[in-house]
Order: sequence, then C-alpha cells, then structure tokens
Amino acid sequence: MVIPLVLLVAAATAASLTSPSLHNVRGASPRETALVRELVARSATARALTAQIGSEAVIVYVEIRASMPRGHGATRLAATTPYARFIRITLAPGAHPDDLAALLAHELQHALEIARADVKSSDDLRRLYRAIGDDRAASLAFETAAAQEVGARVRQELSRASSRRGPAR
Repeated sequence: MVIPLVLLVAAATAASLTSPSLHNVRGASPRETALVRELVARSATARALTAQIGSEAVIVYVEIRASMPRGHGATRLAATTPYARFIRITLAPGAHPDDLAALLAHELQHALEIARADVKSSDDLRRLYRAIGDDRAASLAFETAAAQEVGARVRQELSRASSRRGPAR
C-alpha cells in the first residue's frame, strides 16, 4: 500500500502541533526523560517553554541528583561550542511528582533566559542574572520573577489536570 506524500506531511504536521519535539530538552536517563515527557504532556506552559527552547541553539540536559537539597534546582551553562550551548538542569528528587515537574518548569524558564541572552561563559551568566535577577548582589544563586511565576503556573496546571482525572485507583 502506498501512502500519498501529502498525507504523510499532514500527519507529521499534526503530530508536531500536539506533541512538540523534545530534541533540545533531554533527560540524562530514562527517569528524567519520562519526567520531561509527562510535564510537556500535562502542561501548556511547559509545551510553550520547550518549543521556545527548541528554537534556540541550545541543548538542555535534565538530571535528578539526590545530593541536591529537597525542593531545589539549579540551571548552569555546561559548555559552549560554535554550534550550540549546553545547559544542565539539576533537580532534587521531590516528595510529589507534580512538585518535581513544577520545579523542572521553573528551571526550564531559566534555561530559556540563558538561551535568549546568548550567554557563552560563567561571567556572561553572572552578568545576566545581575541584570534580570531578583537579587542583584548575588554571586552564586540567582532567581527571577519569571521563573517563580512559571513554576507556580505549571503547578496550578498540574493540579487542575490531576483533579479532572479523579482519584487514583
């Protein structure tokens, strides 16, 4: 059976509209990959973030590390090449999967901030967060209102999605 090329292109286009490619946001292991996929499936905000990251010359790796303090995350520039910048998001394991997913969305916002600012070094990163961060005097830990807002919005989206599904059986 031969499928017309027009149908294949239409199917591929429809699939890309409903489930954005996660080529630029990658899990360091199957656990993190599942976290990213679940977040994107359940949150319109996360889908928008990953789509925006996908349009930048960055690759974002997500890892969960037990040595991180509970409820904390960190986003760092890992490497820069002439073709792409590599950003690493490190998350502490969360008590509730939705908390971990909201934390990931928060950190994805930081990754997007870095990508859009064309940060290529640790010094560039410090300059960026001194300019846009909440604590202009910070030197190691940075925060932005945008990332705080994204984390809260995604947590609300996930709560609404959970309540529509009803209790777990």
